[in-house]
Amino acid sequence: MIKALLDTNILIDYMVPDRPGSSCALRIVEAAGKGRYEAVVSAGSLKDSYYIVRKHFDDDLVRGYLSAFMDLAEVVPIDRAACTLALASDEPDFEDGLVRVAAENAGADFIVTRDAVAFAASSARPVEPSLFADMMCGPQSCACR
Repeated sequence: MIKALLDTNILIDYMVPDRPGSSCALRIVEAAGKGRYEAVVSAGSLKDSYYIVRKHFDDDLVRGYLSAFMDLAEVVPIDRAACTLALASDEPDFEDGLVRVAAENAGADFIVTRDAVAFAASSARPVEPSLFADMMCGPQSCACR
């Protein structure tokens, strides 16, 4: 079965319905819920998503989303070894390095992200959300195109 790490921007797009990538994020998360692929998230992405989305929504709502992600996806921990690898990586920033390390540590086939250029050197292939949604759900019109 395909295993895909959902980047932080996908989690945020799912939680914030008026973001441009929201419809694709919804399709991607629903496909995971239907067992069409194995979803993976980084513990750091959960933290970053909480921090960003909590500025706009009630704490209970945001915690509910994070709980749902934790039920849906494998959560890859961020420890000293992961931080060391991320610091040494050729990713554009530390957060991207942590996402890449999480994907590689989990054995993910893909990193679903709106920032595919950032993960060009990863063993997990970066893929745009609309393409991944089409791969998992079949082509259909979606506002993220």
